[in-house]
Amino acid sequence: MIKISDNSTDCPVKKEEIKKSINIRPKLFILNWHYQDIDKDLIYDIEKCIGCSLCKLVCPIDAIELGPISEIAQNALDKLNPKLLIDHEKCCYCMLCAIVCPNDAFHENITPEGKIDLEEFPSIDKYYEINLQECIEDKKKEICKLCIDSRERNYIKNYYKIELNCPKKCFKILSPLKGKVYLKTPMLWKCDPQGCKACINICPVESFYIPQTAEEVKKYGKIACNEDNCIYCGACENACPDDLIIVKRNEIKILEPKRKGNYPWVEGWINNIKKILKQNLISEKKQIKLLIIEEIQKVKESIEENLPHITEDERQKLNKINDTIQNLLKTKKIRYWIKDGKIDKVGLEMKKILNQKNSKYLE
Repeated sequence: MIKISDNSTDCPVKKEEIKKSINIRPKLFILNWHYQDIDKDLIYDIEKCIGCSLCKLVCPIDAIELGPISEIAQNALDKLNPKLLIDHEKCCYCMLCAIVCPNDAFHENITPEGKIDLEEFPSIDKYYEINLQECIEDKKKEICKLCIDSRERNYIKNYYKIELNCPKKCFKILSPLKGKVYLKTPMLWKCDPQGCKACINICPVESFYIPQTAEEVKKYGKIACNEDNCIYCGACENACPDDLIIVKRNEIKILEPKRKGNYPWVEGWINNIKKILKQNLISEKKQIKLLIIEEIQKVKESIEENLPHITEDERQKLNKINDTIQNLLKTKKIRYWIKDGKIDKVGLEMKKILNQKNSKYLE
């Protein structure tokens, strides 16, 4: 609860309170913000979320963390587990998550109507193009009705169905994000496309596939991405349990607000939203330089030469500690803390786990 005071000397101090709450339902998180006579609801739909993390990237106050996306994508956890965790106390209800979501997983509800209008915000472009001259818009056809109903807010899973089944082939997915998908080829020996399929399961446009022919296997290896379909959302990168995928975005198409508010600060507001969208959605990660096998062997030999002699008992203790640390580092939470530069959190979590599970090995 946040208290706002009027500190003018001409009137008594008046305190106003911003009240925040969260209501968790089986398929929805409903976050509420109340101040004076205004209510803001931010509704997160667990079923619609595709785990792309675009909302996390644009969140200006880091209120969104990723959940167990990899485990959900591998069907190790039920799909009704949330792919995102939202800190409702930190959330400032700016609604940028609703603006960038490619699958309509976030909805805003503001009362009374007209107090805040998202059409006064810049937004990213639609994820489709349509030739209206060819379009028949036959509402008797189920796919046409789905198309008409899905055009207002980005809904990429519906768009993929529409593109495949459009009777006039006049609907096409067109992402406002451009970029490149990189597979860490030297590390693809870790990939288990038969047992895992996380990238295949989570991709909303089915751009990932397992090569079938001998030529495809020779060219691509165990797994491949058809970038003609890819929208560069990043869900595959989040889902891969072995961190073998990098999605690098280098371009974003931003739309101007449909209408501008009558506020003196509106231009600065619009410019700052554009800045957040551009800087936070365009990945600046560089390709990781991976050692080739010969270099790895040389490093291994040099390390082994300098290793001190330890007893078998000490070696077993160290192996158990190492196994605990390695399992911890494989978790999604730790990997995203490292990516976000939250090294202090990683250290604290590591100490906590070691103290809880391995104290007897440290004696």
